[in-house]
Amino acid sequence: MTTISTTDRFKDFLKSIPGVGVILYIIDDFLHGIRTLIGTNVSISGSTHVQFSPEESVAYIEEVFDSYKKYGKFDKFFGRVAEVGPGDNAGVAMLIRKDGSTQVDLIDRFLSYRNPQQQKEIYEALAQKYNLEHLRAKNEWGEQALDSITWKVGQASEEYFKDCAQKQGEVYDFIISRAVLEHLYDPLSALRSMTNCLKPNGLLLHKVDFRDHGMFSALSHELTFLQVPGNVYPLMVKNSARPNRILIHLYREVLDSMKRDGLIDYSILVTNLVDVGNINPHKLFDDIDLDKQHKSIKFVEKHRHKFAKEFKNVDSKDLAVSGIFLVVTKK
Repeated sequence: MTTISTTDRFKDFLKSIPGVGVILYIIDDFLHGIRTLIGTNVSISGSTHVQFSPEESVAYIEEVFDSYKKYGKFDKFFGRVAEVGPGDNAGVAMLIRKDGSTQVDLIDRFLSYRNPQQQKEIYEALAQKYNLEHLRAKNEWGEQALDSITWKVGQASEEYFKDCAQKQGEVYDFIISRAVLEHLYDPLSALRSMTNCLKPNGLLLHKVDFRDHGMFSALSHELTFLQVPGNVYPLMVKNSARPNRILIHLYREVLDSMKRDGLIDYSILVTNLVDVGNINPHKLFDDIDLDKQHKSIKFVEKHRHKFAKEFKNVDSKDLAVSGIFLVVTKK
């Protein structure tokens, strides 16, 4: 049973006071920046498996792996793959290698906290289920000893793929992520760089969560974070990798530009709607049940008068989308 400490209750109380929560997040983000500079910033962001049993972890890994193939509409991974923000576990990469990929690079700005013994148990359970012993490069399972799976931790994805595009060119057949792009400080430039790193007919597959990840929604409605002024919000999130508040309309602008230039084709599937929840299976907005569309848009309209000015003229239909699955094919 989960218990809430007195300290946590006090923090929640402070966050409930208008303006105080913003100040607390600014201070915390500044401290994250200091810890990063001195090399001690181990993040709990991405520590997906900490609360899972080995069986639960395997099921989660399978769900993530299967979703890429389902919505990307392909049968097998192959060639070289980059997984952005793998967090605390390389299980998806192991299934990608089993599928036929020759190399998987794991790109992460932060080192996510992990329990080494728990991770060994997850890798062992996955290996037994899928006969993956050939991927173990040493006597014991460990994330640094997986055949042709390489961790690249400590460099922001924006910089990694920019450098990749300049120095290596078109090297990846797939670049994938799950609930990661919302944490980048400049995901739109990263998308362009990722496209430049893709081979012809390569795929970008990104599930993006536009929600506030509990910053304010634990104590208020889920669009409260859109009320913070645009010149203040970056001070709360840049160093700590909290959600960047870059929403679907900005992704569409960049993707439309690349499509007009003849670089890509793309589709944006909705995974989550404000005040509605998950959309499974993921769908184009116009294919979603009209009652759900109208409910979500109505919720946006109820609160939009308080939004920061950069959201004032954004279509309510776009603000209603709180999660997407992005499929980009390089021409």
